[in-house]
Amino acid sequence: MKRLVLLLPWMLIFALCGRPPVVWQTWIDTGTDERCVKLLTTDENLIVVANQGRETTGRSVGLVQFLDQHGKSKRKLNFAEGSYNILKDAVLDHQKNLYLCGYTRLYDTTICLVIRVGNDGRTRWKKGLSLAKASWANGICPLKDGIAITGGISTAEGNQLFIAVLDSSGTTRWTRVYPFAEPAEGWKIKADPQSNLTVLGRFCSGPDIFLMRLKPDGDTLWTRRYDSGGNDEPGNIALDQFGNIITVGTARIGDSTRCVILEYTADGGAVRKVAYGENAQAEGSDITISPDGTVIICGTLLSPKLHQLLVFEYLPNASSIWERQLKLGTQTRGVSIATNGKLLVAADVVRQTKDIVLIQLDWQAKH
Repeated sequence: MKRLVLLLPWMLIFALCGRPPVVWQTWIDTGTDERCVKLLTTDENLIVVANQGRETTGRSVGLVQFLDQHGKSKRKLNFAEGSYNILKDAVLDHQKNLYLCGYTRLYDTTICLVIRVGNDGRTRWKKGLSLAKASWANGICPLKDGIAITGGISTAEGNQLFIAVLDSSGTTRWTRVYPFAEPAEGWKIKADPQSNLTVLGRFCSGPDIFLMRLKPDGDTLWTRRYDSGGNDEPGNIALDQFGNIITVGTARIGDSTRCVILEYTADGGAVRKVAYGENAQAEGSDITISPDGTVIICGTLLSPKLHQLLVFEYLPNASSIWERQLKLGTQTRGVSIATNGKLLVAADVVRQTKDIVLIQLDWQAKH
């Protein structure tokens, strides 16, 4: 794997001495554990999608927190269909309707759950998909009129990846299961302007990261696998203005943990496979592309006693570029990032409970 050096030490010192790295920050703390899933933005709202509850108790509910553009709380929604409810991804469509996906546990059955919340903050519909004894959704993306979701189902042969396309009313257009030669599940999904789908997934054995490109009807165009030689975990995926596919994830080899960035062309050609820093121990969680084409990644910088929030602009083969490393507690994990002319990031922080911090950084869009 090629190595990518993203920041020289003197560049970091210069950037941090110029002005404070944080414009504002706010906490989401309901008194129990909160775990961030996704950060989204509109002109009016910041939306933090999370899970609330302690896993040790076997109970969890979905949480959607609406805030204004300065991080002040406006309202929140909770979703609890069964005894255990987990949200895994969220997306806004072109009309700013919010779609959520994940799963709920009803008695001994795990059901894939999809929820639509209107742009007025009211729940429009909820839909359960039961494709096997256990089925769950991990990723969701908007289409021209509806959404596509991906996840996994449990079978006697192991987990299998599925994709479902729903219209805006929640009616299923089509569902397809993709049986690989080994257990697999879909992790995140994106659609291009022609409604071709790109799925970021994981092979459960290994595990390894893979990409799958599909036609709008679900037929497979190509599949690509990434294997660092260790345990590889997918983070998220984005499509740039040229149609290239950029994905971020984490490669664990022995005692080394690397944030990896993979780039492919729309037809499956490998552009580059690089890792953050020369020797930095880091995890890659999320990726966003601003309207001007700037690629920004968030994750976690690791050391034996400290986990820090890591946010950086990504330029291939760059030796110096904008970056922030923030200590917000001994255990901080960068989860999700979003831009709306501003740069916002959400992280999980261990305090007395596991809480979520929402931060606006001092980054400015290039015009």
